[in-house]
Amino acid sequence: MLYIVSTPVGNPDDITLRALDVLRQADAVICEERREGARLLRQYQIENELVELNEHTERERVPALIERLQRGETLALISDHGTPLLADPGSRLVEQAVQKQIRVSAVPGASSLLAALVVSGLPMARFRFVGLLPAKKDERLQALRRLKEERDTWVIFDAPYRLPALLADLQQALGPQRAMVVTCDLTMPTEKIVRGTTGDVVSHFQKNPFKGEFVIVVQGKK
Repeated sequence: MLYIVSTPVGNPDDITLRALDVLRQADAVICEERREGARLLRQYQIENELVELNEHTERERVPALIERLQRGETLALISDHGTPLLADPGSRLVEQAVQKQIRVSAVPGASSLLAALVVSGLPMARFRFVGLLPAKKDERLQALRRLKEERDTWVIFDAPYRLPALLADLQQALGPQRAMVVTCDLTMPTEKIVRGTTGDVVSHFQKNPFKGEFVIVVQGKK
C-alpha cells in the first residue's frame, strides 16, 4: 500500500488523526526534504524511517521503493507542506505504483490550493490550477499573457522570494484592473489576505514587503 498523506500547510493542529496513524504505522515515510520530514515527525513524536525523494533522487530511488511496495511494505508519501504532488515531487512513484497494480490511497487533509480558493471571494465553480510559472522573466510573461484569456479563476504558486517579481509581471501582463487575491502564511497567526485589483495588490506589497509562503488567485477574463 502506498498512502499519499496530507500534512498541515502551516498550523500544526491541522493534521488529521488518520494521518498520524498512517505515519506511525507505515514501514517508512517518503519526504521531499529530510530536514522538513524529520521536523514534521518530531512535532508529533513519531519515530520512523525517512526516505528523501525529490528531483535529485527520484530516478534512483523510485525503483527501490516500488520493490519495497511489491514485497508488501506500506509506505507513506508526504510533501513539505499540505497535500503532496501539487507542484511537489512524487508523481513518478505514484504512476509506477498504479502501473504495477499496487494499491494507492489518499489520506486527505490540508491544501493551500483549496484554502486560498475558499477565502478568495472569487468565482470557484470552475478553476484552473496553474502551479509554478517559469522562473525566467521572459518565459513567465509569455505564460501570463496566455493566461490573460483564461475565463476560469486560476491559481499560481511560487517560491517565497519571487513574490515582488511575480506581482510586477502580473500587472504588466494583465493590466492594473484584474481582480486578484494574494494569501500569505495561510492557517498561521500571521495569516494575511490581500484582495483587490492587480494595481491595488502591487501597491500594497510595495509598501508592505512580504517574504514567506503565498498563493495567488486570479479572476478569469470576464
